[in-house]
Amino acid sequence: MRTISIFILLIYWSIMIFAPVMSKDIKFSRAKTNQAKIIEQKPQS
Repeated sequence: MRTISIFILLIYWSIMIFAPVMSKDIKFSRAKTNQAKIIEQKPQS
């Protein structure tokens, strides 16, 4: 039981540490795709 709780705590803290980093990566990737869409739409209009 003790090893399971330690394992769950490890997963929890890894999520808490890496969640802001992952959200920044997602925001940057969204911004890149949005810029690409804007660039693609300009020649069409």
